[in-house]
Amino acid sequence: MQHPREPDPNRDVPMPPPIWNPEPIEEPEPERLPDETPLPNPDENEEPPVHAR
Repeated sequence: MQHPREPDPNRDVPMPPPIWNPEPIEEPEPERLPDETPLPNPDENEEPPVHAR
């Protein structure tokens, strides 16, 4: 039967806390001009495309 091993001070060193703080990466908002508004996909709706009206 195995006995629990004795703590070894050279082996059981706790992990040090991280020195750096990870910062969340924020995606920049894409700049859009008013005429760059995407047209709806005609395959996804029953309406005719905007340019066909």
